[in-house]
Amino acid sequence: MIITRTFIVLLVFYMFSFSGFLLPFINKTINLSFADFASNSTSLFDSTTSTSNSTIPHKPENFFIKVGQGNSSVSYNQYYPSNIEIVKGDSITWYNGMDVPLPHTVTFLQGLDNMEKIGIPFYVQNTTKFVSVIENTGEPLREITKNGTQIVMLLNSRAMNPTIITNDSKVLHLGLNPTYTFQGNEKFVNSGPLLSLDEKQNFDYSFSNFFTIVFNKPGLYEYSCLFHPWMVGKVLVKPN
Repeated sequence: MIITRTFIVLLVFYMFSFSGFLLPFINKTINLSFADFASNSTSLFDSTTSTSNSTIPHKPENFFIKVGQGNSSVSYNQYYPSNIEIVKGDSITWYNGMDVPLPHTVTFLQGLDNMEKIGIPFYVQNTTKFVSVIENTGEPLREITKNGTQIVMLLNSRAMNPTIITNDSKVLHLGLNPTYTFQGNEKFVNSGPLLSLDEKQNFDYSFSNFFTIVFNKPGLYEYSCLFHPWMVGKVLVKPN
């Protein structure tokens, strides 16, 4: 009798814990550590994963991914989670998770030929004079040529701002903290540098804190950071 009662108590506790505690968190924001997610990433991206045949309309959800992590002593250049599985119609918001002003980008490319570099050279007349906005902060990187011009290295606006280059090469400049509906065939989708809310004021130029994409086309999409190319993330979008 004691064994039977104990078994019933444990069974009730198990059912309560699973249904009452875990179920509200299913299909909610994913915020796992890299170690936790690595152990589950295989099952998430298993091609044999079955999808539900339910006729209940899918209610779009928004997921959050942390871009980088660390402080003034150590930084981890990684997306958290680096792999995520969502359903068509869902959206993802990326945000900077650093306690120091270290920028990262979220950049989708259609081949490396479409990568926009952070710094690019421009031709200007030799008579062009560059005046620093802040006194005694340095000078531009330049090279004098023999044909009456000089080459000056400047920051690329497409890399430093939220920018889209469509499949037909149209350049779209988004505002700060934008929300963009992903078509799936863009040549270049870039968040620009993302900074945390607490550290944004440490820069003289305004950067975004958030970057949100709505995914309406199923597929597997890979993205990376323009500053740290080894930072790679993947988004698997399943049909709803």
